[in-house]
Amino acid sequence: MTNPAPWQKVRNAIESAWPVSGYRDLGVVVGCSGGADSVALLRSLVESVRHPAAPSPPRGFIVVAHFNHQFRGRESHADAEFVRQLAEQLAVPLETKCGQGVEQDEESARNDRREFFRTVMRRHGARYLTLGHSRDDNVETVLYRLMRGTGPAGMAGIASFRPFSDDPSGSDFVIARPMLDLGRDQIREALRSINAPWRDDASNRSNAYRRNWIRNELLPTMQSQFPQAVPAIARAIQGQRQWLDALQPVIDRWLVAVQIREKPLTLRRLDRIGGEAETDPTATPLRDQAVAIEALRRCWQRSGWPLRDMGQFHWTRVFEMLSGRGPDALTLPGAIEIRRDSWAVTLVRRDG
Repeated sequence: MTNPAPWQKVRNAIESAWPVSGYRDLGVVVGCSGGADSVALLRSLVESVRHPAAPSPPRGFIVVAHFNHQFRGRESHADAEFVRQLAEQLAVPLETKCGQGVEQDEESARNDRREFFRTVMRRHGARYLTLGHSRDDNVETVLYRLMRGTGPAGMAGIASFRPFSDDPSGSDFVIARPMLDLGRDQIREALRSINAPWRDDASNRSNAYRRNWIRNELLPTMQSQFPQAVPAIARAIQGQRQWLDALQPVIDRWLVAVQIREKPLTLRRLDRIGGEAETDPTATPLRDQAVAIEALRRCWQRSGWPLRDMGQFHWTRVFEMLSGRGPDALTLPGAIEIRRDSWAVTLVRRDG
């Protein structure tokens, strides 16, 4: 049977971003809240894996994972029941977990979900965690970062594919977000075209969370003057993502030249590195601030240090210390302490 055009367009976009050949023989965990985006993602992946024209049966599997924060009482439990019924309808296994039901900030709630997803992936031996973030989510994320003083990398938005984490326990897992080119309204229209229901989270209408304020207040105001604001910002994000991807080999070379050891993280002072780095135009630009800051971000990720409160101001301070300017000691968000001696800069996170 031919799919309705709106649904087929969504299916084609997901297939283009993440061809089924890349996961049909591997394990995939689908994070599903019951909302439209994650429901569309789950339905699309199941259809792709079970497509009757496939040359052979899939050797992989799909598992649905639903974390019930219990923030909204009966509504939260109704979401969980909806996902249970959806998993049963699609004949895919379901993993669920309940939180404590205590209101949390956005980051704490996100960390709870991540740990749950990590546990599910380990239990099933999955390779991928796939999430239904849309183009609108990406734009909202960049606006949120922009107002917190992000740098160029923050303007690159959400990566389509990235390691679950940089520490050894999560480096073999990959997060896939194949819906970043799809708009929120487009996804809902597609689901309506196949009479597929979803759950609406009433808390998304509350501006208690800053991201909701961006969605409910800021973006509509921008669109009242610039109706194509979301796709326009999305195009800018794509350009930034291309810039960041092109920068990765340069960051690799910067770390080889500058990093002395990982534990404790010790970096050579840039003002003490001379020779070829100063005279060869093809050498890695060690003293380029943009390159250095992106290399420092990677060091933070590898060390498992919190990035959320590190704004461009803080990265600039670290770069200045590496360059021999500013104070010889500094404490950054996340209890990261930096000390500079005559040849190197050492960074340590103080617990407690």
